[in-house]
Amino acid sequence: MSEPTSGLLTFLFTDVEGSTSLVRELGDDYPAVQARQRGLQREAFVNHDGRVIDSQGDSFFVAFTRPGDAVRAAVSAQQALGAESWPRTAELRVRMGIHTGPVELADERYVGLAVHRAARICAAGHGGQVLLSHASLALLEDEEHALPGVEFRDLGESRLKDFDRPVRLHQVIAPRLAAEFPPPLSAAPSALPAVRASDADREGAVSALREHSAAGRLTLEEFSERAERAYAARTFEELEAIGRDLPATAPAERRRRPKRFTAAVFANTVRTGRWRLPRFGLAFVLFGDADLDLRQAELEHSVTTITAIVLLGNVDVYVPEGIEVDFGGLGIFGHRREFGRDVPPVPGTPLVRVRIFSLLGTADLWRVPAAWVGRPFREVIKALRRGPQGELPPPEGEGGR
Repeated sequence: MSEPTSGLLTFLFTDVEGSTSLVRELGDDYPAVQARQRGLQREAFVNHDGRVIDSQGDSFFVAFTRPGDAVRAAVSAQQALGAESWPRTAELRVRMGIHTGPVELADERYVGLAVHRAARICAAGHGGQVLLSHASLALLEDEEHALPGVEFRDLGESRLKDFDRPVRLHQVIAPRLAAEFPPPLSAAPSALPAVRASDADREGAVSALREHSAAGRLTLEEFSERAERAYAARTFEELEAIGRDLPATAPAERRRRPKRFTAAVFANTVRTGRWRLPRFGLAFVLFGDADLDLRQAELEHSVTTITAIVLLGNVDVYVPEGIEVDFGGLGIFGHRREFGRDVPPVPGTPLVRVRIFSLLGTADLWRVPAAWVGRPFREVIKALRRGPQGELPPPEGEGGR
């Protein structure tokens, strides 16, 4: 048996349902019953390449390198327990929970959120039931041939103890295992110590935000704000809270068509609200005025280039504060100005390149804080122009940033 180490591992937790009642019912016979129960389970786990990490009382904590081994071990253990003849009228029923996730091995102990989640999945089950997380099930798609007679019933999402975000659970269906159970148990959060997040966890959270932004769920401004919070997060709970209103996966969806061309010829044109930024966009202004509001725009790529050709006109570009902007171009007999604070961008935020080529035209870039989202252009321009060094003050009635 190969010993599981740090990395992506599968964990199996087991616990006897109603053990206190069994002790009362069996009395002096309980130690022998417990020893037999432990022996049957340990044999099933070891026979399927499981490493018993801990076993206290009638509970087990077992690690596997492959989720398929964990499922086979759980089924084998449940079948052995169900075939055993227990004394008197006692019915020994064990609940089991399986989850796969990344962990680290420190001082011969596994450290990581995956361990806690596996334990909570076990606690949500009922005696005789085997619950499996969707993360583990996804890794079993190529092992169907190795699990004959085993099926998985989707139980939907359940909120687990100490986790804010629901987890999709599946029940293992196999021969000689009970199939009908009440819904999984849910529990209120407890005061367990918060699990600290690593740099890799924060990078992963920002990467997920980027995918949701590309799917059209987050605007440029929302992505910037959440990415900043992700890099400042200290615990897993804080990271989960950032994406709590987003789905666990980003399925393909119908997206808005990118707005690739904007024109203002002897007219005023406004591009604002939720619109999709293309990789390359073009604006043409002739004796007119164009307002390009990127604050609530959706991303198509991590780098966006907007080129504006201005002839005897004006273009104003509004971007969220904290987004990386490369503002350049060429102007002849006109001006190109920037207003607002040039806040250092959070790592991983998109890059917006704005190129202005003007003849007797003007171009202004306005960096707007999140507190001013949705404010009219005139109000933003007026406040920025009167603020110290072109910085935008807090809106009236609100505190500073």
